[in-house]
Amino acid sequence: MNAKIFPRWYFALLTVCLLAAGCHKNEPPPPTPRAAPEHPRIVSAEKNSFDEVTAKLDKGGNLFVYLSTEKALSGLSNGVPVLSNFVAALPAVNQADREKMNHILDAFNNFAMGSGVRQISGIGMSSIAREPGFYYGKLVIHHYEGQNSGMIWSLFGSAPHPLETDLLPESTALAFFSDFDLLMAWTNVTQVVAGLDIPGATNALDQAPAGFRQLTSLELNDVLKSLGGAYGIIVMLDEHKKITLPVPGHPLELPSPGIAIVIKVNSDLIFNRVDEVTKGNVLVTRVDDPDFKMRTMNIPLPLPVDVRPSLARFGDYLVLASSDTVARAIYAVKTGHEKGFAATDEFKKLSQDVPSKGNMSALLTGAFSRTMLKIRDQYSGQDDSAIHVYRQFLESNTNSIAYAVVANGPQGWEGFANGNHSLEALVVPAAVAAGTAAAVAIPNLMKAHEAASQPKSQQP
Repeated sequence: MNAKIFPRWYFALLTVCLLAAGCHKNEPPPPTPRAAPEHPRIVSAEKNSFDEVTAKLDKGGNLFVYLSTEKALSGLSNGVPVLSNFVAALPAVNQADREKMNHILDAFNNFAMGSGVRQISGIGMSSIAREPGFYYGKLVIHHYEGQNSGMIWSLFGSAPHPLETDLLPESTALAFFSDFDLLMAWTNVTQVVAGLDIPGATNALDQAPAGFRQLTSLELNDVLKSLGGAYGIIVMLDEHKKITLPVPGHPLELPSPGIAIVIKVNSDLIFNRVDEVTKGNVLVTRVDDPDFKMRTMNIPLPLPVDVRPSLARFGDYLVLASSDTVARAIYAVKTGHEKGFAATDEFKKLSQDVPSKGNMSALLTGAFSRTMLKIRDQYSGQDDSAIHVYRQFLESNTNSIAYAVVANGPQGWEGFANGNHSLEALVVPAAVAAGTAAAVAIPNLMKAHEAASQPKSQQP
């Protein structure tokens, strides 16, 4: 290697290294990332069902609420002595009235103890948007497992079962079904009224079975025992068939309506009694097929709506319908001979993540909303005050679709719903209304108590 070239090359390399080092010698080292400060999670010193309830809710939506009721409701009976003392402190109340009030408070306490309300440990709600303007909501009324001995945990059904979606015709606009033990309700009502010791009410209930027998020739207890503990209503709007109502101004064309009340039964007791009463009536049409019986009252009047009251009996159901057409449509869906609403795309969307078993269900379809919108438009140009109120009601209740199911599970009631209105739209106005009522009522109650506590000579 040339001795003269080496120093130049070495000098150039050394110069580059020194310059590179010098460019960085004053730069501070990169900062070490700092972790966000962790706030210690405070554990409640009082027992609550937060984890149990919130585990069933959906986070990240527009509503997420938990309310512990364990302490408040478990001490519900403690409020009775407080109220009793409050009544006793009112100088304007005589001894007889105090005794009556205390008797009523004792009856209320007994009802609260046996109703199961005190077993509610917490309530939770959540709502989350599946897509813009379409929400999935949940409601939880929780009790700890095994603590469900009260009436509220059995009156509306004790265990989930397949829902009555197989009774809904394709033209269903509105439907509601619920379990309800009418015999249990009647028994509890009679016990509560007897505890209140109100002579008029007690006598009325004592005479009710005799009055029912005179009216129907049936024993009330026999009828109550014949019921299967489930009831429902179906409203149909057939958009393929139209009717014209003679509304003042100009006629209103609407989908052909129909309505049916569905009662689950375990015997023919009620149907046979109606059949006996209508025998010999020339206006009554009879159908006695092996699996379907119906009695229809024909009305010889020119009505714009198809009205032929019909009572049908099939399977476990007794159906009181506005016409035989409605009763046959429900039967056809139940037996699989016709497509029902459950097979439609609308129901498939509304029933996403909603259980197929439960104890209550409610359905509001697009057909109902479209009809309400048409009625609203019909009255949009009229100035009558009554029509104005009706129009406001329609405007606030149209363009709605929803499907909800409530089930009685091992830890209480759970509700699931899809629809184009969030639970937030119900909770916030209710909370504001409750707060307003409390703000008005509490000061007035305090003033009344202060006035009652003053000697009569100082009262205004």
